[in-house]
Amino acid sequence: MSVKPAVQVYAPPGIPPAKESTFPIELSENDRLVVRLRTYRKKIVDFAVMQETAMNSKWVQLARIDCCRGTVHRHLETAQGVVLLDHDLIREIPCGDKSWQVVDDSYEGALDEMLDRWEDNLRRWRHGR
Repeated sequence: MSVKPAVQVYAPPGIPPAKESTFPIELSENDRLVVRLRTYRKKIVDFAVMQETAMNSKWVQLARIDCCRGTVHRHLETAQGVVLLDHDLIREIPCGDKSWQVVDDSYEGALDEMLDRWEDNLRRWRHGR
């Protein structure tokens, strides 16, 4: 009987030694992106770009592109809680020497996509399509 080797999945460096920062990007009076970056050795090794809208004086997340479970992927849901996208794959993150570079390279595209599509995401969140 043979033992299967454990499947390797990318995991970013912990905090510390990595540093984490979070900052908002205002889109309108009631809409924003919140960016969370984890950096290590001058590379982005983990990120999340989250779209939020103000609802009843609270910020509600409606869309996100992030890294976890070895992938960069999208999430999108409606105001009623219907999941439209859940872990919609953008890119696999390989384990090994190139993993940090893949995450670092993926961040700018994720930010650009969220900036370009924020109005569409908001419409889908409100109307469910």
